[in-house]
Amino acid sequence: MGEMNELSPEAGTFLCRFSIPIQLDEERFQYFPVVGVFRRIPFDQVDRWVMRPDGRARTDRELASEVLLELRRPLGFTGKTAALQFDIGEVIEVGRAAAIIVATFLAELPREEESALANAFESSAA
Repeated sequence: MGEMNELSPEAGTFLCRFSIPIQLDEERFQYFPVVGVFRRIPFDQVDRWVMRPDGRARTDRELASEVLLELRRPLGFTGKTAALQFDIGEVIEVGRAAAIIVATFLAELPREEESALANAFESSAA
């Protein structure tokens, strides 16, 4: 088993639970629950980030490789995780996995106003 630790986001990152498909053979996939560690980008730059300078859309694989920093295996609902045996590069090569990673990233990317509200709540709770 890999190293187990409590995962807390570092500055400039955020965590998200989701499931990714791993290809078992040419026709079969199995979905595995993971905790993804994502690099933050400013929300107001998302439109520019998803496009190439020539105006064409970037691929899910390109986008996923830029923002997914690590995949970890959740250990129940304890907040602890263990290292995964899957290489991020190999996972992203599966088209549907890359699409899920990018969709999860875009859906869960913290907005500036959400971060400000969370910080204000933490300050008032202290």
